[in-house]
Amino acid sequence: MLEKLKRSRVKVSLYAFLVINILVWSFYLSLPDGKLHLKVLDVGQGDAVYLETPGGYRILVDGGPDSRVLKHLGSNVPFYSRKIDLLILTHPQADHLTGLVEVAKRYQIGTLWVSNSENNTKIFAEWQQVLRRKRINKIEVSAGDKITLPDKTNVLVVWPKKDLKSADLNSYSVVVLVSFGNFDALLTGDADRQVQPYTGMSSPVEVFKVPHHGSKTALNEGFVKTLSPEISIISVGERNSYGHPNQGLINFLETIASKVYRTDKNGTVEIVSDGNSWYTNSQR
Repeated sequence: MLEKLKRSRVKVSLYAFLVINILVWSFYLSLPDGKLHLKVLDVGQGDAVYLETPGGYRILVDGGPDSRVLKHLGSNVPFYSRKIDLLILTHPQADHLTGLVEVAKRYQIGTLWVSNSENNTKIFAEWQQVLRRKRINKIEVSAGDKITLPDKTNVLVVWPKKDLKSADLNSYSVVVLVSFGNFDALLTGDADRQVQPYTGMSSPVEVFKVPHHGSKTALNEGFVKTLSPEISIISVGERNSYGHPNQGLINFLETIASKVYRTDKNGTVEIVSDGNSWYTNSQR
């Protein structure tokens, strides 16, 4: 009996040792590495972009068409923290908003940026209800608004204009330029060619998140030539009913020497930068 009790205690001690080691290593592996990580998440026919800055600040732009974004966050946000420092809803259409309803329920939101747009859909009403219940204050942003994080990551709003009047909800998409050192990424929501060029955008960028899932009306070609993106990423669902992405758009991007990634073919696409150089990873 005594021998059995000893063996039991040894097993418990061993399990405790293993659990502690796993927790310690998980903690250290989740610490910031001094680089900017930008991930265009594979959420199907929708948009969700997750960023972790060099100092460990977390930014989520849109949440996709369903709860798949939660699995991605579970893989990227450490187990000991439930905070999103900056949440951006580009515009309140279901393929960008739906996943954010659950995110807002389950995570602590530091700052919420939205456009001056709304609709009368069921999911938007639920979103508004969650914001009230969780006491999350939204900030309506427009071109020129900016946040600079302590690690020198800049997030600049380049669209929409403050006085914008449009019947098209896509036109109100919040477009942000994320910069760290010499690295720039333009995240566009669904702000397509009818509102391009965006305010103040005239310099090249390394990364271009193609608006509106690569639809045939996504790009003002003259403007995109000015951007001269080294890579272009299209967030799109497999075998979607809209015919996205448009093949002509892909051909154009390739003619300007922009390497094209698609979440339906490449899965989640990650870009990692130290502010000077950068590299790309993809799931597939």
